[in-house]
Amino acid sequence: MVEMKFLGGCRTIGGSAISVSSENKNLLLDYGMMMGKPPKFPSNISPKDLSFIILSHCHADHSCGLPILYSGAAAPRLLTTPPTIDLARLIIFDTIKISKYFLPYERQEVIQMIKNTQTFGYNKVKIKNGISLTFYNAGHIPGSALALLEIDGKRILYTGDLNLTQTRLVNNAHMDFPNLDYVIIESTYALEEHPDRLQTEGEFIQEVNQIIENDGIVLVPAFGVSRSQEILLVLNKYNIKCPIYIDGMARSASLIIRDHPNFMRDFDFYKSALKKGKLISFHRKKKKERLAAMSKPGIIIAPSGMLQGGTAVMYLESLAENENNGIFLVSYQVPESPGRSLLDNGYFVSKEDHKKIQVDAKLKIYNFSSHSDKNQLWKFIENLDLNPDAKIFCIHGEENACVEFAKKINEDLKIEAYAPKTDEIY
Repeated sequence: MVEMKFLGGCRTIGGSAISVSSENKNLLLDYGMMMGKPPKFPSNISPKDLSFIILSHCHADHSCGLPILYSGAAAPRLLTTPPTIDLARLIIFDTIKISKYFLPYERQEVIQMIKNTQTFGYNKVKIKNGISLTFYNAGHIPGSALALLEIDGKRILYTGDLNLTQTRLVNNAHMDFPNLDYVIIESTYALEEHPDRLQTEGEFIQEVNQIIENDGIVLVPAFGVSRSQEILLVLNKYNIKCPIYIDGMARSASLIIRDHPNFMRDFDFYKSALKKGKLISFHRKKKKERLAAMSKPGIIIAPSGMLQGGTAVMYLESLAENENNGIFLVSYQVPESPGRSLLDNGYFVSKEDHKKIQVDAKLKIYNFSSHSDKNQLWKFIENLDLNPDAKIFCIHGEENACVEFAKKINEDLKIEAYAPKTDEIY
């Protein structure tokens, strides 16, 4: 009998973690961190009992709890895709570096995790401890994977983060999954519709061109992994003719993604975009290059996407008071984040002296989401080939989104669906 325990990511976004067990087989799907003051982690699980761990993708809410499981003698095998472990290493080390709170691990646990990692690509069946595992493209970011498991005659699909819309960076998610018994699906935008992607790109490019024509500078605060690179590709697609600078974690992430050509939509297009962009130096020249980037019309792409830190904050403090400039947010802004406060109030609080900085630059937000919206999630569910008595579990969304998504599946499709609570077992 297969048993699933939901350790995190239940009726909330962050800290995703699910254990799957059957007889002597135990595995873990993700083990993330929930951002907060202080950050929180999923319910405890003993690493010595795990056959292996699956990491769906590198983002902190799925990966940043994993080093906790490598702090003792037990060292379970971590299975993931090649770009995911490289990007997770970058994100977790950065989390250690910038965290103002105690974390239950240090660099040595991350190194131990990496030593025990085994990678393989999409559409390749892996047999481990009598369990069959296949990764498929999830369409979320480079290396993101849907995990199809076969354990004791049951077929389980875990979506991680899912996107059915093709972006400039990656192809849309794989959708053909026959004979499923259990589906664990994200619910981030289960109640929301995204605007048309091409329309969003067009509006973004129009505003960028207007700022540049007025001799202004466009600052694009963006997540360092994937969103920064997506914006670079959008600018390249529309042949923007001005300097484009890339700073912060986006520099290293851009180079890591470049090293995994099989996990992106068009490698040649990516190389051409990266060639046109200028990565701010990592060493002594960076101060001079940053001053140059802020001295003439151009575009600066820099983390963090929610303005919680990173080089984007430094640029914002310098560019905010010039009405010819633009501050164009392209990432979701969680409630109470500095980015959300900026949108709501029109000012930014300086990290150095905590003074309010009035933002006279043009302020915009654009939806470049890498998650499926409610229509796409519904399309994904309807397309599934489910066995009789199949069950669907809706996680990784705010409580209302998970509950309503599960309710709609129950009522409209007559399929057993649940919005599990933390530590519930099925």
